[in-house]
Amino acid sequence: MAPDKQWMNLVNDRLSETYQFGIKEFLRYATKKVGDRDIRCPCVKCNNTYSRSHGMVETHLTVYGIVQNYTFWYHHGERLGESDSKSEYGSEGEEDEVLETRGEEDIHGIMRDFFPTLNAFNKNRADFGGSSNNMKKEDPNDEAKKFYRLLIDLEQPLYEGSKSSKLSTIIKLLHIKSLGRWSNESFTMLLQILRDELLPDGSTLPNSYYEEKKIIQDLGLSYKKIDACVNNCMLYWKKDEKSNFCSICGASRWKNDNCRGEIKVGRNGKRKPVKILRYFPLKPRLQRLFMSSKIASFMRWHHDKRVDDGVMRHPADSLQWKSFDEMHENFASEPRNVRLGLASDGFQPFAHSKTSYSIWAVFLIPYNLPPWMCMKDSNFILSMLIPGPEGPGDAIDVYLQPLIEELQELWEVGVETFDASIH
Repeated sequence: MAPDKQWMNLVNDRLSETYQFGIKEFLRYATKKVGDRDIRCPCVKCNNTYSRSHGMVETHLTVYGIVQNYTFWYHHGERLGESDSKSEYGSEGEEDEVLETRGEEDIHGIMRDFFPTLNAFNKNRADFGGSSNNMKKEDPNDEAKKFYRLLIDLEQPLYEGSKSSKLSTIIKLLHIKSLGRWSNESFTMLLQILRDELLPDGSTLPNSYYEEKKIIQDLGLSYKKIDACVNNCMLYWKKDEKSNFCSICGASRWKNDNCRGEIKVGRNGKRKPVKILRYFPLKPRLQRLFMSSKIASFMRWHHDKRVDDGVMRHPADSLQWKSFDEMHENFASEPRNVRLGLASDGFQPFAHSKTSYSIWAVFLIPYNLPPWMCMKDSNFILSMLIPGPEGPGDAIDVYLQPLIEELQELWEVGVETFDASIH
């Protein structure tokens, strides 16, 4: 938990007891998060560009003052979701209960961010129970239906007397699965053990990874599967969606069972394609940037908070950025219009495999954000995963077609979203 940051507003009274105490709390926090080594100095002069000793940072913050827009201490260990400490806790048991409550409220916050237009978000946590039926009658659209399905899971306890709801438990477990890189099968085994041997009878925990995914699918941000030619010639997409053979090299779209001499079929009875591109639609992800109450205000940083003093600290300081703004004045006039960078690289997904294999990931970087956020991998937008075993090489443009089409649509038409920073 980050210390209270109100002292940062006292830059005109840097010798005051409150400001000096704030500096010491900041340094204690940085030591706890990143260690006792030199840290980046957030003073106006250094602007997190140079590393200094703790003593030098204390001196600089007193002499020059802290950068006013550095309210998210990314360089000093702060992470999204971490709240300011503005009150004292009581006993350790009370603190645990507060943290548990905040965990549940974080899930409510996610739902408020994902469904901001519903009247339900004007209700506080206590109002959620018992009011969903009335609201459902008032908002019978698709967005509302998704919200109410999630609301039921959010209100439903994991088991009788549980402090955690069904939905919050599912999200936390899936987060652990992602961080631990668990396979779907091992995660299903964990769920079955928890449900059958550890949790009380009547637990609402799903019994498989597939069931968990079905529950949270209404949160959105899924991906599309697009079959690809084994030789990277084309995508089976749009007018070629029903094709069985590549129109360029003639290769089959489907995997072949050499023993039986027939096309391989999965458990669901569908034919198995040789290659599958996983494409993550961009529009809903851009909408989420503005729907998130923790990110939305930073989407105008490059325009509202950036210091234009001739020093290169951000892509917005470059000549290319400024030249683009001159060429497209209408686009540049709205600071919330999103600027994106694109990066791609291959990686070996099988850590101990002797066989050469390379999956290529394509990422988009939102340059609207301040530099300490836009280059953080948690803020990268995964656009697509290009299958191996070899990299796409010059044929990467074949795989980029869905992204290019969506970018063109965004440029010409755009997409409406809810800006949480002005509501």
